[in-house]
Amino acid sequence: MSSLAVHLHTAPELPNKVLNHADDIASTLAAAGIDYRQVELPTELRPGCEQAEFDAAYGLWLQALMGQEGHVQQELFNLQRNHPQKLELRARHLDEQVQASTSAWLFIGGFAQLSVRLDDYVYVLRGERGDLLSVPAGTRHWFDLGEEPHALVVRLSASEQAPVRTDDDIASRFARLGD
Repeated sequence: MSSLAVHLHTAPELPNKVLNHADDIASTLAAAGIDYRQVELPTELRPGCEQAEFDAAYGLWLQALMGQEGHVQQELFNLQRNHPQKLELRARHLDEQVQASTSAWLFIGGFAQLSVRLDDYVYVLRGERGDLLSVPAGTRHWFDLGEEPHALVVRLSASEQAPVRTDDDIASRFARLGD
């Protein structure tokens, strides 16, 4: 089940609220200017599937979604606990970063955690199958696959420009996935 914890950025240990219903998550994020919705996925795939299997199941569907949403690039996070580079891949997005263009995170299988900082609040989404969260351009965020990842997630981007790390250590003050 997907969940959203809303924290004051100065109080990472205690959320103001925790939500578990998609409608509540969507309305809370919409009030902050973030689009969240659950989408109907074409098929079920497990994290760790072969790239060819992913492309056959999601290639055309994902291209259509990217066209509708204005995205031109995708990055696939497809990891299971035994992935040999799991720690390096986790570390790449674990610190706060910002992207000049809009991006969206589509959760296809397993689970992962996406944290978004807006104004005085941090919104921590534990995303699962069918969750699609759009992150406005210039929004500070970080992404956690967990120490023992089980995630099939796609980051879509409106440009080919990669996210850039900020100099803020705020992500280190919030609970990691699995804590």
